[in-house]
Amino acid sequence: MRIRGDWIGRLLGVAVFLLGVGVLWIVFREAHQMFSAPLPTADNSLPKLGQIGIDILKKLGLLVVMTLAGSLIANKGVQMYFVALGVAPTRTLEKMAAQSTPSAGSEPDK
Repeated sequence: MRIRGDWIGRLLGVAVFLLGVGVLWIVFREAHQMFSAPLPTADNSLPKLGQIGIDILKKLGLLVVMTLAGSLIANKGVQMYFVALGVAPTRTLEKMAAQSTPSAGSEPDK
């Protein structure tokens, strides 16, 4: 018997995935613009140079946060799609690791 998935859930999963990919595209576009723009001159003024460095660090931090958010959103979309499809993973990596390592005190059955 074939389990029929929920088409609305699949559609929402695809939409959330595309939203995450859109956020990642914005991040890549902003990073490209940031790194292809010429560096501002400090006019031999140390406080202005420090402010420029702080601004660059703020932008880099924002790019990192947006990248994490976009990848988490896209991952959630993929999970929603597969749950609505009816294909949920049965074993997690932790369970697989626990099953693959035999305990030291147990004897195999003969």
